Amino acid sequence: MIRPFFSIVMPAYNCENTVRKTITSLKKQEWTDFECIIVNDGSTDNSQTVIDSAIAHDSRFTQLTKKNEGPGSARNMGIDSAKGHYLYLMDSDDALPEMTLKKYAMTLEKQDPDLIVSSYRLDVMDGADFVDERIVKVKDEWLGTHELFLAKLHELMEKQLMYVIWNKVYKLDIVKANNIRFPHYSSCEDRLFNLQYYSHVNTCQISSDVLYNYTFDGRNSLTNKFLPNKFETFEEFYRELVKLTDKNLPVSSALFLKGTMSCIIPFHSKDCPYSFKEKRRKIKEILNHPSVKKASKYSATNSPMRKIMAGLFRSKSVSLNGAASYVMFYVSHLSPKLIEKLKGNF
Repeated sequence: MIRPFFSIVMPAYNCENTVRKTITSLKKQEWTDFECIIVNDGSTDNSQTVIDSAIAHDSRFTQLTKKNEGPGSARNMGIDSAKGHYLYLMDSDDALPEMTLKKYAMTLEKQDPDLIVSSYRLDVMDGADFVDERIVKVKDEWLGTHELFLAKLHELMEKQLMYVIWNKVYKLDIVKANNIRFPHYSSCEDRLFNLQYYSHVNTCQISSDVLYNYTFDGRNSLTNKFLPNKFETFEEFYRELVKLTDKNLPVSSALFLKGTMSCIIPFHSKDCPYSFKEKRRKIKEILNHPSVKKASKYSATNSPMRKIMAGLFRSKSVSLNGAASYVMFYVSHLSPKLIEKLKGNF
């Protein structure tokens, strides 16, 4: 069997208005040696018909269907079916510049790193309205050992490059040999998948090339959406990150506090089922969790936002944190551009 160079895995859920554009961007790629596995995650709209039409007569594309269990489960199904040398993961509402796969392939053929991390473009949306554009860019750098990679990890996390999956290329053999899969969570699953993979990275190429266009809807983002057990997923990420490398505990702790606040913010959304009393109890439980206490103690305070966040959690005040999270919830609805700017400067 001749293995395709890339296996592209894409979950698809109720994306009838965006997925054709995404598939078209793949068809326009200058590098054509790939398979694309689209996993229809129990869509209830016209996604399946749109996908069937868009991939018709192109044998590189396959559509699988499953019951709705979230993007992590869909990606796992795609990974199980993948046969390529390298794994690329993307969303069904974004697009690739035409040279993306070719740029990645040139790097892989020349250096064969275990991981590539690229720069990307972030389009901030307010529903259907374009609000702002930001280029998340980093300098070219070769990290030739596992130790060098881990030493660089926190700096790259602070630049918002290491949580997401769509600005990276992974070796499929590493993923399969070590049974690296997405946990069945509704949030943080990308981060946990990456941490599993990072423990096996011995060589990494950081690329200044902007190779992905990511669309972020600030008003309707996961930051504002209530999800059961959301805090538990962020707490697991913190524990696993410190287990992977404890060389920069202050930054790990600051990033965890930022994530913890994103778990409190959705308490103010309409889909939160908690009563006022239950919300206060949940906030108190979070403030007194051992990991939050640890992070509050060791958190970096090298920026105004980090000082504020550390102070909020160190206060252990339910009322203060409840009020602060409400303000953040309100601002994210009023100005997605501002909240994204604050996140980028955290």
